[in-house]
Amino acid sequence: MNSEQHEILRHALGLGRGSREYRNHFVTGKGSTDYPHCEALVAAGLMTRFPPNALTGGDECFVVTASGRLAARSMRPST
Repeated sequence: MNSEQHEILRHALGLGRGSREYRNHFVTGKGSTDYPHCEALVAAGLMTRFPPNALTGGDECFVVTASGRLAARSMRPST
């Protein structure tokens, strides 16, 4: 996991400034710079993907798995 992927996991869980999770979603679509990172996180089992819908504005919704939660709280992502 690189630093961008680590930050996506933390952002999806709302771990920006504190240590308390208050959400679990990350919405992005093809063409976004975040999208390939989310695909890699899905392949690694750290996120799951839900298909586009009206609520997400036609983009995909990614949700952090239990393994992803542990990875998000790790202090040293590889680069």
